[in-house]
Amino acid sequence: MPFYNVWYQNKTEPLEFSSASRVREEQIVEWIFAHEKIAHDASSTLSELISKNKLGPVRYTEDEGEPFTIG
Repeated sequence: MPFYNVWYQNKTEPLEFSSASRVREEQIVEWIFAHEKIAHDASSTLSELISKNKLGPVRYTEDEGEPFTIG
């Protein structure tokens, strides 16, 4: 069960969640939208969604491993 820490909008505290299996970057961004209660256009790219909603930079770790940046 992977555990994720996700940082966005330069927040100091990460959004934390776990999943039954590994999730794609699109799903991580969906977690942010759900957490922040943001409606969005599903036809946009990840980079466009992050930019339009001023979420960047979006970074995450899986099981406290190597950090990744989305978009």
